[in-house]
Amino acid sequence: MDNTTLRQRDRVDLDEEPLEPLLHEEGNNARDLTDTNNSLGDDESQHHHEHTKATRIANFSPGSISNLCSATLGAGALSLPYAMSMTGIIFGVVLLLLSAYLTIISINIIIEACVATQQFKFEDVSKRLVGSSMSIALEASLLVFCFGTAVAYIVAVGDILDQGLHSITFLWEPGNKFVSIYSRERVMVLFWTVMLLPLSLQTKLKRLEKFSSLGVLSIIFLVISAVIHSIIHGDVIGSRASSSGPVEVSSLLWPKSFVSMLQAFPIIIFAFSCQVNVCQIYEELKPAMPSVRDTSDDVSNVTFLKLKQQMMERITRNGILLCTSLYLLIGVFGFLDFTKSTTDDILINYCIQVTHDALMTTATFSVFVAVVVAFPFNILPARVTLKLIFDRLKTKRKRGLCSKATNLLRLDRGLRVDEDTNSQRTSASLEIDAGSPIQSVASGSQMEPLLDDQIEGQKSASVVEHVLITLLLSGGALLVAILVPGISVVFGLMGGTAASIISFILPGLFSQKMKERSGNTSRVGKAFVWGGLVIGILTTATTLYGISDNESVDGVTTCTPLSQITRILK
Repeated sequence: MDNTTLRQRDRVDLDEEPLEPLLHEEGNNARDLTDTNNSLGDDESQHHHEHTKATRIANFSPGSISNLCSATLGAGALSLPYAMSMTGIIFGVVLLLLSAYLTIISINIIIEACVATQQFKFEDVSKRLVGSSMSIALEASLLVFCFGTAVAYIVAVGDILDQGLHSITFLWEPGNKFVSIYSRERVMVLFWTVMLLPLSLQTKLKRLEKFSSLGVLSIIFLVISAVIHSIIHGDVIGSRASSSGPVEVSSLLWPKSFVSMLQAFPIIIFAFSCQVNVCQIYEELKPAMPSVRDTSDDVSNVTFLKLKQQMMERITRNGILLCTSLYLLIGVFGFLDFTKSTTDDILINYCIQVTHDALMTTATFSVFVAVVVAFPFNILPARVTLKLIFDRLKTKRKRGLCSKATNLLRLDRGLRVDEDTNSQRTSASLEIDAGSPIQSVASGSQMEPLLDDQIEGQKSASVVEHVLITLLLSGGALLVAILVPGISVVFGLMGGTAASIISFILPGLFSQKMKERSGNTSRVGKAFVWGGLVIGILTTATTLYGISDNESVDGVTTCTPLSQITRILK
């Protein structure tokens, strides 16, 4: 989920090439490959069998599974116990399994689109299949996704810092000036200024990339710690079960209401968001190729792509199965640990400022470090995307100014341009001085290099522009993090908007376009598109309704600091 932003996305303009040869090439070449295999001798067949066996072994790729889990697991897991408290265990488990199943289908569609288009970036596949208009929607979704994740990280940092400072007892002794000046918001601003902003301003993050897997390890450690804590101290099966009295079973199994289910669903959707990175993971696969005599380059290429596709399908199943297992564990055991008092950030419930539990303190600190390290990886792609949008607007403005300047120059020189006569257009263009700025910008042959230079992103950006865009994104994320009532609101809004487009609507459109070009219709594609639209609209509306609903006080615990209680009750 959160590491979908770990790469700086390069953009290239794609020619509008027909897809039919690509879509039908596989079937024709597969028949050629079958004929070739039938001509193999006994020794060659045995050798081919050995290579096929090696391919099956290669299909199990721990590194690629780790990359997929790294793109999926993240801070979204912190709100899954809260989502489970709204849906109940039965519907919570069903929604988690359903989201996992739909994620597998959407990833398989995206990989099929990569094979069909011969493109291996999510943005390029989108532009080739559904056009530039949806590519703009994808850019907007990625920008919202990265920005929202950055907001969620700052909220999580604020929660952890608040608990950590409250655990230092001498700071809260009577008469200490720290008590009068302390506020959660001030701590967030101070930490953002000292740590998060300098990290966001970095242009080269190679030194931090080796820590990118820390997020996965911290979530796994948190899940294990949450299960142990629930068994030892939980409200249902732990030490608090006898003191708190019997728990009503129906309140554990069934949802509070239909609206609460809709509020929980986008949190779960966001937790499984990884689709943006699957093209890159697929491209980096290197399956073992079977040895086939006298095969053409086209046949070998199709065979290679097919093996990669089969390998990626197995990686997807194993990776999503692992993520689903971890999500089920933290969701169910986290909810059983605190039942009705489960907060939207499970770390708040552990009350490390009061209990000083060594296991949960360690788990909280590991999540804190992982969130801080991952924060700039969300700002970087958001900054690149915003820079591309600004460059596109500048280019359109320059084109408009050049067009007006050219027309004025032609009028001054008394030229009459007949747009239907190609020769007159040519003579008019020759009247413009070769060394003038108008010629250098208006010339179509020199316009493309200009665009390519602008699309280089951060490399060609000035220092001032770089700082201003970073301040806009990182500072805006801080402001939103201070204003939002809780981390689940951020996950809910992103799950209902950006994640719905990336996870459902775009893969559905990919499936439809591929089927249309082969003369068929895609029921799965239509279901994904319309389902994504309905889910996105309903869940976003219910999340906004939940923000405006001031009656709910769920999530206030006996050890929640005053600043947290005030924030929850807002």
